[in-house]
Amino acid sequence: MEIADLEKFLLIAQTNSLQKAAITLNVTPSALSKSLKRLEASLQVSLFDRVGKSLRLNQHGEQLQPKARELVELAHQTKRALNRSSTALICRIAAPAILQYRWLSPISRCLRQQLAASTLEVDTLFEQQALQRLKQGEVHLALVTGTQLKSLPDYIMRQPLGSLTMQTAISRNHPLAQALQDRRSNKGISQAANAEEVLKYPFATPHISPFCGEERGQGCDGWNDPLLPRKIGWVVNDYAVLGQLVRSGQAIAYLPDFLLREWQLQQVEMTTSPAPAKEEIYLLYHQRASDWLHQVVNKLCD
Repeated sequence: MEIADLEKFLLIAQTNSLQKAAITLNVTPSALSKSLKRLEASLQVSLFDRVGKSLRLNQHGEQLQPKARELVELAHQTKRALNRSSTALICRIAAPAILQYRWLSPISRCLRQQLAASTLEVDTLFEQQALQRLKQGEVHLALVTGTQLKSLPDYIMRQPLGSLTMQTAISRNHPLAQALQDRRSNKGISQAANAEEVLKYPFATPHISPFCGEERGQGCDGWNDPLLPRKIGWVVNDYAVLGQLVRSGQAIAYLPDFLLREWQLQQVEMTTSPAPAKEEIYLLYHQRASDWLHQVVNKLCD
């Protein structure tokens, strides 16, 4: 049983196709098939069932997959330990774009502090896809909200990173901002806006959840539309574009607190509003992860 054959097996299991795996490795499907047959002969079991034109792991393949990941990682670890001039370590992380914006930088900083010669590869995926990649061993880390914790298997570890709170946001050149500024100059008058003042202006909202990626329509940003129905002027799923609409003074939006800080937006305090939507954020990783990964997680939590 060769490490190279195990690496090819893992890629075939990931793509469910000899052809796709062969393209990735820049080899012929025939060469890949020989590698798979060699591995199966050494183990004296078949590892895949053929379903149409695809391959699917059978019972033996599913048993081998996590062990193969451990053996391949151990082999790479050993090579790095014995040969300091070998290829730099690659850490892979999967997360929704909106969570990357806040937490990718501190994770990257901790990784570089522990392993200066390292590369961080980032997959932009919604939570369930990121978690699936982690379960399959295709990434080292995943960022998710607390809603995903109830379905975690025992071998996936969780580390709380903090929380985000959704806030009503405007730019300082929005008409409402000027009205609130004028109010501040009058002592004894509340500086908070009432719902009627806020809701007469159009909002920019996504149509799909920025965390799980589900198409939930109006209100998927956490705003309580049944209680405070908004006028929707823009439906935008790309938060970079949505943010530009807010920063230009055209739109109001319900955004994570860290985006208000980064984009220098103004929070609108309201006299009548439900409790703000809040999400707890977690970093997930395998229990049997390599020592360097545990060191990165520990450093991140110092």
